Amino acid sequence: MNRKLINGLLVLIAIAIVVIITKDFVGNKAGKNTPNPYEYSVDQFRQVDSAKVLYHEVLTFPVGAETLSGIALADSLVIVAAGNQLLHYDRSGKEVFRKTMSDTANCITVDKEKNLWIGMRHQVAQFDLNGNMQQQWESFGERSVLTSLAVSGDKVFVADAGNRVVYQCDRKGNITLKIGEKNEQKGVSGYVIPSPFFDLALDEEGFLWVVNPGKQSLENYNADGSLRTSWGVPGMKLEGFSGCCNPAEIAIMEDNSFVTSEKGMPRIKLYGQHGELKGVIAPPDKFDTDSYYAPDVAVDAEHRVYALDFDRKQVRIFAPK
Repeated sequence: MNRKLINGLLVLIAIAIVVIITKDFVGNKAGKNTPNPYEYSVDQFRQVDSAKVLYHEVLTFPVGAETLSGIALADSLVIVAAGNQLLHYDRSGKEVFRKTMSDTANCITVDKEKNLWIGMRHQVAQFDLNGNMQQQWESFGERSVLTSLAVSGDKVFVADAGNRVVYQCDRKGNITLKIGEKNEQKGVSGYVIPSPFFDLALDEEGFLWVVNPGKQSLENYNADGSLRTSWGVPGMKLEGFSGCCNPAEIAIMEDNSFVTSEKGMPRIKLYGQHGELKGVIAPPDKFDTDSYYAPDVAVDAEHRVYALDFDRKQVRIFAPK
């Protein structure tokens, strides 16, 4: 076959391909596209068997602020940190108090003496229940991004997503121990924190639990900062933690059950003290889809779960059925 004939056939083939592609493009106008056979759907994971949903929503009330940061409980009060505002609500959702702070909050917790501890971006401040500042610590540095706090006795635990470490401090802000810091010589891989979601909590025995978000696991530490145990598996299925940086928020009940809250596909779940899934508190269809923020969570003595919904700007209260 001579070169001219070969070139002619190649031209005809090229024209035929263009015609087919053009016809397909014109025939598939907006709203008439053929399905993508490679598209991955998570819709099946949004559906939860009602028998596995152990809680129901009993009260919802709006938060009068645009930028929400965190939620905590103290006596009969629901306390919300919202930007540079401290908002106090009673358990019916009525706002009873509001105070402006000098800086923007990232996170909030309440100790047993009813002191409020606020994590700003770089430093920690302590307030009384009326919002009066008692002290403000020195900065942890420009790289720091404080995301969670927990207080037990004379120990204050501070999660720093920017430096990928948990600080154990005294109540004056002096660092007494660094937990989870990467150390290749000791074989400590450190925390994997792709985005600023890095939570911690204390159980009823005073043991520290820290979320290692990039590994979709919860890690438990001894008093000396050594790893005691861990649990958690990645996955879209109900028992796992989906996507990146989950669980983004946790709380621990008086019986040492875990409440976990996930972002991406928001869902709040209940696990036993050894990490076994008990059931669902709030399934994905209770929330706006594909949320960047997981609801922050707090629990009371009656095992009610208070969820701060960042998308809807609401406090949502769930109680056992």
